[in-house]
Amino acid sequence: MLERYHKNAKITLSILFIFAGIGLISYTYFDSIKSNVYNEMNIRYLEQQIVLSEPLEEIVVETPTTEVVTTTTKVTVDSRDNYIGYLEVPDVNIKRGFVSLDSKYNSVGYNVMLIEGSTMPDVKNGNLILAAHRGNSSVSFFNDLYKLDRRDKAIVTYNGKKYTYELVTSYEESKDGVLTIKRNADVSTLTLITCTRKNKKTQTVFIFELVSVN
Repeated sequence: MLERYHKNAKITLSILFIFAGIGLISYTYFDSIKSNVYNEMNIRYLEQQIVLSEPLEEIVVETPTTEVVTTTTKVTVDSRDNYIGYLEVPDVNIKRGFVSLDSKYNSVGYNVMLIEGSTMPDVKNGNLILAAHRGNSSVSFFNDLYKLDRRDKAIVTYNGKKYTYELVTSYEESKDGVLTIKRNADVSTLTLITCTRKNKKTQTVFIFELVSVN
């Protein structure tokens, strides 16, 4: 009887060791897969730091007019003639040109502002970064961006081609002059930035990814 007990105990221990070995091998295998996926995601994930040279604010005018408020000046014909591209966001009725980085009209006081660190839409896996005020003034071009839903489209016309982007995410960043853009480095993107609705301490970043070129 005692001999049978010891024999059964050995068999039980052997089975336990076998299962423990299988479990350890499985854990190592799946942990390796998890690590590879994590590393791959890290390679694709890019955080780009930019400096906003002009503050993005909500400009509210008690009696809205066609004139630009505060210290800004109405956009002139010359600035329109110098547009290098156009931004359209059909779902919120945005259609506005933007000028080159070195133009005196490249300012949120005049236009949708092209941010230093941007690349043009024809650069593979690049990132076009545009910013504007929100509110009810004549320069509050991004007032309704908060209404956008995931997969809504934005179109950039540049060098005779139309680049269509799709909204993939949006998030808030502290309003401290430095902003982190979080995007997929394996695709071309469009980033739109404005002050956050009902929160004066943050700004909202909208990330769009390129879906077609015509």
